[in-house]
Amino acid sequence: MQFGFLRSSLNAFVLLVGTDSNLERYAKMARLLIKKKEEILGEYILKRKPKIFVGNKKGNDIILKDRNISEFHCVITLNDGKYLIKDQNTIAGTTVNGKVISEKELENGDLISIGPYTILYLDNNFSKNGDECYLLGIYGKFICKKYSIKNTDTFIGREQFSPRGIENDIILANDMTVSKGHAKISLNGKQYVITDVGSTGGVAVNGVKVGQLDSMNIEPGDEISIGRSIFRFVNSKNEDYSFPVKQRVFMLKIMKPASIILSVCVVTISLILAIFGWSRLSILTNYSQKLSLELNNDFKKDIPLENSNEYDITSTPAIGDIKGDGKNGIVMLGATGFLYGWDFKTGKDLWKQIEVFNSNETSPMLVDVNSDNSKDIIILSDSSMLLIYDGQSGNLIRREILGGKISETTPLAADLTGNGKMDIVVCSEDGMVDFLYNAGSEADFEKYTEFVEGPLYASPVLYQTKDIAPMVVVASNNGKVYFIDGKTRTKKTVDLVEQTGKAHLIAGAPAVGDINGDGIPEVVVQTNVPQYISAIDVVKFRVLWTFFVEQPTPPADIKHNASPVITDGNVFVVSANGTIYNLNGKTGYPAGELLWKLQLPDAKRMIASPSMYDFDKDGHDEFVIATEDGKIVVIKNNIRRREFEILAEIKASNVPITSSPLIADAFGTGKLNIIFVNSNNALQVINTNAKIIKNLDAWPMFLGNPSHTGLHGISKYKSKYRKMLFLGVLIFALFSTFKIIRAIKKSSKKVKVRFL
Repeated sequence: MQFGFLRSSLNAFVLLVGTDSNLERYAKMARLLIKKKEEILGEYILKRKPKIFVGNKKGNDIILKDRNISEFHCVITLNDGKYLIKDQNTIAGTTVNGKVISEKELENGDLISIGPYTILYLDNNFSKNGDECYLLGIYGKFICKKYSIKNTDTFIGREQFSPRGIENDIILANDMTVSKGHAKISLNGKQYVITDVGSTGGVAVNGVKVGQLDSMNIEPGDEISIGRSIFRFVNSKNEDYSFPVKQRVFMLKIMKPASIILSVCVVTISLILAIFGWSRLSILTNYSQKLSLELNNDFKKDIPLENSNEYDITSTPAIGDIKGDGKNGIVMLGATGFLYGWDFKTGKDLWKQIEVFNSNETSPMLVDVNSDNSKDIIILSDSSMLLIYDGQSGNLIRREILGGKISETTPLAADLTGNGKMDIVVCSEDGMVDFLYNAGSEADFEKYTEFVEGPLYASPVLYQTKDIAPMVVVASNNGKVYFIDGKTRTKKTVDLVEQTGKAHLIAGAPAVGDINGDGIPEVVVQTNVPQYISAIDVVKFRVLWTFFVEQPTPPADIKHNASPVITDGNVFVVSANGTIYNLNGKTGYPAGELLWKLQLPDAKRMIASPSMYDFDKDGHDEFVIATEDGKIVVIKNNIRRREFEILAEIKASNVPITSSPLIADAFGTGKLNIIFVNSNNALQVINTNAKIIKNLDAWPMFLGNPSHTGLHGISKYKSKYRKMLFLGVLIFALFSTFKIIRAIKKSSKKVKVRFL
C-alpha cells in the first residue's frame, strides 16, 4: 500500500509538472472531474481500481461533503473494460445527464449529478473527440482555480444569475470588480470566442480591451483579464499556471522578471555572506601544518644607536592600516627621539621622521581620536607633552601640556564616558593621573587630574565589563592599585602590602582577564624586586592569591618589568631572571599554584612583555616571548596536561630583544609575521607559515590593543565571520522556506489530481 501510494503521488506530480508527452499519456486514461458548476474541484484518473466508492463519509474513494449526499452514495465499477455506475439505494438518488438511474454504463461526456456536485466522466477515447479547454486562475483572487469551458456557451459573472436572468456557469463570487453578468465564452465551429456581455470593469485578452458587447477570438495560451483577476485559456495538454506575461500593465510585465532578479539577488547575497564568512572563519580556525619561523631579510629598519650593556624595556612599535588603504604600516619611536613610519609593502617612509623628544620607553598608540575613520598616533614626550599626529599625513593634530615625568609610561586610549569618542589617560611618575575627555572636536579636550601615591612606573590599563562601568587601573610602585571610575571619577584602592604583608614594587602594566571562570575579569600584577604575582578580585577589592617567584633574583639595574598576560584562566609571566612561569588563576591556595615553569637555555633575562595568538587554531592561545639572547620563542600551554610545549623558536637578533613582539600579517600575504625591536633599536620581521586573513592584526601594539587590556582582537573577527556565516545561511533558509511555503500554498489551491 505504501509503495502504491508513493508511486501514485509521483505520477500525480509528473502529471502536474511534467512534459507534454506525460500529459498526453495520462490523457488517454479515463477520468472523473468533480465540479460545482464549471469550477473543477478535483480530478481522478482511473488507472487500476475495480471499484470506486462515492459518498460523504471517510473511507470512500471520492468524498463529497454535503448533507444531501449519503454516506455511501454510489459505486463506479470496472467491468470488462467498461465503467458502470450504480446508486446505493439513496434517498436523494443519482442522476446521469439529467435522468435518475439505479445503474448505467458510463459513456464519454456523461455528467453525474450528486447533490450540488457534478462528476464529468471522460473515457480513454475522449481526446479523439477534441481537447477539453479550461480557464486557469493565474493572478488575483482566483489564482490556481480551474474552470471547464463548455462546448456551447459558458457564462461568467459574480452571482448565480446575471441581471438578464441568465444562469452563470463560472461564478467569481465576492469580487466587486466582476459584474453580475460579465463575459461569455462560446465555441464557434472550432474557434473559441470571448464576449463582453456588458460588464462594468471590462474584459481584455493579452492586455487588449474587448469592448462592451464586442467579441474577440481566443487561442490556448491567451491571458484573459476579468475584473482584477487574470486567467489563462488552456487545453488539457498544457495546463500552465505560471505568472501572466502577456499583459500590457507595466507592473505585471515587470513582476515576473523582477521576482526572478530579486530571487537571484537574495540567493547570491546569502551565498556570498555564507561562503565569505565560512572561508574567513576557516582561515582563523583550521590548522594544517607545523609552525615555522624564518627571519625576513628584505625588511629591516636600523636606527643608529650605540649598543650598551645597560638597557631597559624599550618602546613597542604599533602596526595597523595607517594610510587607510587597507594595507598595514608601522610606526616606531626611535631611541634618538624621532617618530618613524613605514609602509610594509614598499618599505617607504609614510612621512618625514618627526622629532618628539622621547627617550624610547613609551610606546605609540594607533587610535582614531578625531573620528575621521583613520588612525591617529598618540605619543608622549620627555617635555611632559601629549602629542597626537595624523597617521596619513604625519601632521600634528593636538598638543597637550601635562605635568610631571610622563615619558616612561604608555598612554591609555578608551571610551570612558560612553559617547563613542576615545578618551586618553596618562600617568606621570610623581603620581598624577591625567584624564583627557574627548568631546569630539580636535580642540576640545576636558582635562581632569587624579592624584595617587607615586612613583608610577606602570602604564594604566582599562577594566570594563557589561555590568561594570569603565575603570582605569593604575598600579603604584609602592604596592597600591587604584581603580578610578572613568565617568564618575570615584576611586577605590587595593593596598597589596597591607593585604599580603609583602612588599610589592610594581613596575609593569597590570593584566586584566577572567582567571576563575566566573565571567568577571580579575586584575593581576607582577612586581619587580622582590618578584610577586598577585591576583585581585575587583568585585570585592581583595587579593585572591600571591605567588612568590623563587631565586635567582632578577638584576636590580632594570627599572621596569614585563607585564603578565592572561588566557584560559592561566597567568603567564616572564621574569627578568630568565624563567617563564604559568600559574593556575583559579587556584584556592593563598600562595598561588604553579602549573609549570621553564628556564630557557642562555636566556638570562626576559624583560619584554609577551604576546599571544592561537597559532595552532585549537582554541587556546600560544605565547610569543623575546629573550635577552635574541630569540623569539612560541610556547604552547597544554591546559589538560598542565605542561608546556615549544612550538617554534628562532635566533632572530645578535643583541637583546627589548620590545614586546607584534603579531600581524604585515605584508598582506595571508601569513602572520612577528615584528620586534632590539636593544640596538633595529626593527626586524619574522615570517611564519601561520595562515590568517590578509592584512589582519592579531597583536598590533603594546599589550595587544589601545585599551591595554591584554586581549587581542582575533576573537571579534571570529565572532564577526560566524555572524556573517549564520546570516547568510539564515537568509537562504528563510528565503527558501518562503518560496517553499508559497509553492505549497499555491499548489494546495490547484486542482488535486489523484489516481484510482
